[in-house]
Amino acid sequence: MRKVVLIFLALAGLALPALAGSYPLGVGVHGGYDYPVIQGDVGAGTMWGLSVRGNVVGPLHAQLLVRGTSQGDVEEDIDFPNEPTLTIPGGTLTGFGLNVLIGAKNPVNFWPYGLLGVSSNSLAPGASYKEDESLVGWSIGGGFGINLYQKKVYLDLNTSALVMPFHDDKASRKNWQTLLGVQYFIPIKTKSN
Repeated sequence: MRKVVLIFLALAGLALPALAGSYPLGVGVHGGYDYPVIQGDVGAGTMWGLSVRGNVVGPLHAQLLVRGTSQGDVEEDIDFPNEPTLTIPGGTLTGFGLNVLIGAKNPVNFWPYGLLGVSSNSLAPGASYKEDESLVGWSIGGGFGINLYQKKVYLDLNTSALVMPFHDDKASRKNWQTLLGVQYFIPIKTKSN
């Protein structure tokens, strides 16, 4: 049900600008790095992301984001003879979310923004004795775009903290995520002049 609500909010956020007459719709491909904070049951790993972004009103932009992370393996010391360490496989963390970006309404050469987001996340541990988890996450961070070509193609860099509460909000998983990618902005006109 959470995913249905997120999809509805994201589509509504991206459709609202159609009422304004014209807006750029950004499509992005990203790669990056995910670093678990505090928890030691998984290691850092690479991640990917796909996004769609549109201006809602004034400085507010909606961004629909799908991302996945291959979490790193962890070595644990054990007290068995001739077995100094045990390798615990990292597994995967995937998510689907909606970010609100706060930045200039229209593309500019250097385009900084703040980021607030909510996401539905699935954690699939690499170890068979651990159960899969579905967690709602909250993100806060920022980034910037650099114009590469005619204010249509941008180099985009963002970084954010992802917090996913569990155990009735008495604990949380925390990840620091950084993505670098390319955004292509498609000018869309919805009304004739």
